[in-house]
Amino acid sequence: MSSENEQSADQGAGADGSGAGAPEQLALIRETVRRAKVPRAKPRTWRGAALAERLPVARVLVNKGVLHLDQFFDYAVPAELDAEAQPGVRVRVRFGAGRRNVQGGRREGGGLIDGFIVERRAESDYQGALAALAYVVSPEPVLGPELLALSRAVADRYAGSLADVLQLAVPPRNGRAESRPSPEPLPPPPPPEPGTWERYGQGPAFLRALAEGGAPRAVWTALPGP
Repeated sequence: MSSENEQSADQGAGADGSGAGAPEQLALIRETVRRAKVPRAKPRTWRGAALAERLPVARVLVNKGVLHLDQFFDYAVPAELDAEAQPGVRVRVRFGAGRRNVQGGRREGGGLIDGFIVERRAESDYQGALAALAYVVSPEPVLGPELLALSRAVADRYAGSLADVLQLAVPPRNGRAESRPSPEPLPPPPPPEPGTWERYGQGPAFLRALAEGGAPRAVWTALPGP
């Protein structure tokens, strides 16, 4: 060994034979770890979390426009989401987890996907383990029973999926608008003047029934004239 090598060896070893340069190397490793990109944590799976005491099951329409998935899926409602997870709100759920991927009584895995809660239930018809709702996107109800029924009718009439119809029926979320207080509903409009409908025996009554919110049925044979 040359004198130069001996000097290097002496600098790299302490009196007890341990490497004096070890702390320097550990500091370098720590700095490298700090600079490494740490993957973002996935949304919670609520493993071991308590469920809502009342109606702990949410029936969800997932945003999958595939006909064989045109149905509702049940998810467990964590107690922490109980107040916000109401029918009509937007949620994010995990979809596509296998039956074998069950931890702590909850199904885990699968990709995050948007959906709507359509119903809260006391129990599920599904006998296996349920995945939990990942989180509530917004507590603002945007899918009411009337809109859901109308979208279902349109999807059935034109052989489409309910999820595809709702993509057009429900406007995209606007966080700024949701943060503002909801305005007072406008009063119903006054009944219109009968005008030329007076020429018909039941014309004015038909207009009044419509103005009062009724659903009158009529067979209209147009009279000659304007």
